[in-house]
Amino acid sequence: MSSKTSGKPFWYIAGSSFFQDEQSKKILEKIEDCETETFNPEELSGGSFFGFISSAPLFSESKAAVVKSFNDVKDKAAFVKSCANCIESSIIIMTEETKTDKKLSEALAAAGFNLLVEESKKQDITGKVIRMFSDAGFKIDTSAAGQINELFDGNLSMINSEVDKLTAFFAYKKPETQSDILKAITAKRQDNIFVFIDNFTYRKRKECFVLLTEFIESGENLRILINLLFKRMRDVYGMQVSKDMVKENRFFLLDRIKTGAKAWKQQELINLFGVFAELDYMVKTGQTDDEGYLTRLIGLL
Repeated sequence: MSSKTSGKPFWYIAGSSFFQDEQSKKILEKIEDCETETFNPEELSGGSFFGFISSAPLFSESKAAVVKSFNDVKDKAAFVKSCANCIESSIIIMTEETKTDKKLSEALAAAGFNLLVEESKKQDITGKVIRMFSDAGFKIDTSAAGQINELFDGNLSMINSEVDKLTAFFAYKKPETQSDILKAITAKRQDNIFVFIDNFTYRKRKECFVLLTEFIESGENLRILINLLFKRMRDVYGMQVSKDMVKENRFFLLDRIKTGAKAWKQQELINLFGVFAELDYMVKTGQTDDEGYLTRLIGLL
């Protein structure tokens, strides 16, 4: 995390929603007896925001205004400049955009904003997941963290929420093994789901049919399997078109994605996505179900 600090109680937090929530929580916890108000972009044009930050707190010792989704604000530099003379309230601006243009950077510096910017590291996501679980008293390895990351599509906010649920679930009896933790996760399904996805990626038709039969007999939720399968094949296509298209949080799957990219021709993948779209429509209109959906896909291998 890169940061630049000043003496003013102003913060500009840039990064993922999880990073924003994590940093803003730390800041607000340090402000004693604080009245906090949250504002969305559409609420900044009226007088409510500036009325709040310009008035002294009535029932608390301090105030803090939190601006969410700042990336949707049109004239960002002008807004930041208008905050410069505020002396009654702390201001926290949160955005997903980690890069700022010259005009906005100058405005932030002139207004005295402390900058908290999330650093993007390819191998940092899984590490964060492991630390997240470790801080809650759960021990998982890299493999398990990778599976959890895949299940939640790298959404750290959702994973953090899942950790909270696990804390409540295991409040009186701690999990004995890592397997107990994985089984308790809301979105967790059999490890065979990942085996199926790998086999589909490598175009192993027979193995996929065998696993599909097992899923059907055990009452597996096939919709989750379909969603994860689409994401994997999307990354396989991205690897063919441009390595930069593969999400950074998929680094632990790169070897599998690269192998899959060699097993499929680009036109075959384009045709595959056409079938995905067709089958999605058929499911929505009641022309097929998830079992028929997957059977059709496996037939393309």
